[in-house]
Amino acid sequence: MKYKIELGDALAILKNLDNNSCDSVVTDPPAGIGLNSLEWDEDKGGREEWISWLSGIMRECYRVLKPGAHGFVWALPRTSHWTATALEDSGFLVKDIITHIYGSGFPKNIAIDKAIAKAKHKDTSTLYQVTEWIRLRRDELGLTNREMDEAAGVKGGACHWTAKPPKGQPHIPTIERWQRLEPLLGPAPDWMKPLLRPAHEMGSSEAAAEAAQWVGWGTALKPSSEHWILIQKPISEHNLAANVRRWNAGGINIDGSRVPVRERIPSTTNLCFKGGGFIWNGRERSETSIYTQHPKGRHPANLIVTRTNDENCPSKKMREQSDLDTDVAEYFKNFKPETPFFYAKKAGKIERGEANTHPTVKPLRLMRYLARMVTPPGGWVLDPFMGSGTTGVAALFEGFSFIGIEANDEYFRIAHKRLKGVKNE
Repeated sequence: MKYKIELGDALAILKNLDNNSCDSVVTDPPAGIGLNSLEWDEDKGGREEWISWLSGIMRECYRVLKPGAHGFVWALPRTSHWTATALEDSGFLVKDIITHIYGSGFPKNIAIDKAIAKAKHKDTSTLYQVTEWIRLRRDELGLTNREMDEAAGVKGGACHWTAKPPKGQPHIPTIERWQRLEPLLGPAPDWMKPLLRPAHEMGSSEAAAEAAQWVGWGTALKPSSEHWILIQKPISEHNLAANVRRWNAGGINIDGSRVPVRERIPSTTNLCFKGGGFIWNGRERSETSIYTQHPKGRHPANLIVTRTNDENCPSKKMREQSDLDTDVAEYFKNFKPETPFFYAKKAGKIERGEANTHPTVKPLRLMRYLARMVTPPGGWVLDPFMGSGTTGVAALFEGFSFIGIEANDEYFRIAHKRLKGVKNE
């Protein structure tokens, strides 16, 4: 059990790895949605640019993996088609998609009535006129959005103040923000000064009346699922058996990924499927329809469930008083791992570490399960988007070796500390 981790650009570092040297890839790349206005999750300029960026990195992963090797790549449903396209463009076969369902997501919803009531400007062209001036001034001075955010005392404001049409979400800084930006950018032109308004001037009575018509309307669903795309590098030999013998790669670990269940499923030896029917037959047994559950449990499925840690779910008494037969939140709170799907509890503070600031830490049990499914005993697991190192920790716990790459210095330090703390089980 050993690991190698490097800080820097994934594409550049991957080029230094040998051909056909890794046994699997399990990775959690950015989704391209600008999560929390973080630069590493930006869309690189749009769909084509983002797909080109990811496919370049995954093409190197393809080269490094052994022929026939499998992998799992995380994707958000909203942009999973981008991720899948990038994977196919890099040469991988998309074999399946595991849907991971969880009950603890929060809606990223904008209430339309509140947005209208708060709107300061109706004229979009005026907004883009301001953002263009700020963007050009930023580039002229060689500044970054992060430096502008720091000067204004905000997080993620500069991306709106410098937005480009038509994809951007343009905002004009409040006069309070501008007073902090002005020493950095210089005085505003005369035409722009009337547009800089105090924060307390949040729209007009006309906007409030219009907003009332849109009460109850929003912009997003509650996130409760994510995708893990199962990929494979095509085999190099004339058939699967020859490929497995040469490269020790080509399959997934079914028995190692089975899901134990407490209550065994009845055997189908007393069922009859003759004539296309489905009837109980206690006198005659069909020799072609026998099913006996595997002693290690259910065959792994393309569905994974995580229950919520939310202790504020409605009580049983409240459910009984409700007109609803089933409360979804209560279901996820009480979800039991005996069901015939893999179960992974959300990563808590102890598991992720008190100082772990990464916003998307995955459950360790989930990552162990995924790594085990696609990695042969003693194999090397590759992760070009290591983050805070959960995949690496999972690989080491499973007895695999690990290669991780991370571009963010803070996350790299967290991963290094977590990996050093892993001991053989």
